[in-house]
Amino acid sequence: MIAIAQSVKGRTGALVAAGVAAVLVMALVAGALMLVFGGQSDETTDAVHQLAVYRAEVAMRPELEAALAQARQKAAAVPGLIASDSVALAQAQLQDEVKSIVTDNQGEVRTAQIVPATTVDGFQVIAIQYDLAVPMAKLRDLIYAIETRTPYLFVDDADIISQQDWQSGDPQAANPMLDVRWTIRAYRWSAAK
Repeated sequence: MIAIAQSVKGRTGALVAAGVAAVLVMALVAGALMLVFGGQSDETTDAVHQLAVYRAEVAMRPELEAALAQARQKAAAVPGLIASDSVALAQAQLQDEVKSIVTDNQGEVRTAQIVPATTVDGFQVIAIQYDLAVPMAKLRDLIYAIETRTPYLFVDDADIISQQDWQSGDPQAANPMLDVRWTIRAYRWSAAK
């Protein structure tokens, strides 16, 4: 009987030891799972917060689009800009303006060559290179008329050449014709609508 009791006691001790080991393993696994799920809980909280931020930004979109449309309207309504629906129309408007100014100052437009439009900071630069003839006495008035025009026009790359015999004794030589080659630039609002 003592042998049986010792045998049962040995088995019980082994079972207890195995039970304790199983409990320890389960505790370790449970602790690891709690750490993993605890980290996921923090990630979930962060994700929910970020989702709320995104939803707030999306809710502001109509207000921001309205403000952008208003800013574009203001930029397009600047008085010094050429108001046209396309680059081609802006170029035609610039040609008409310059031809009118040159004619008003007794000049003659000989050629007009359109320079391809470029875009800088939402503005399209409309440019046309001209060859024209104008009396020397009217050159100052012509340049003043160009520079004070609305929409704003800018003289660029100017070459002015006088005839070689303009100082002869001829009375008409007192007001010789000048050959002028210059580029006139104007600006048009072109930001995406």
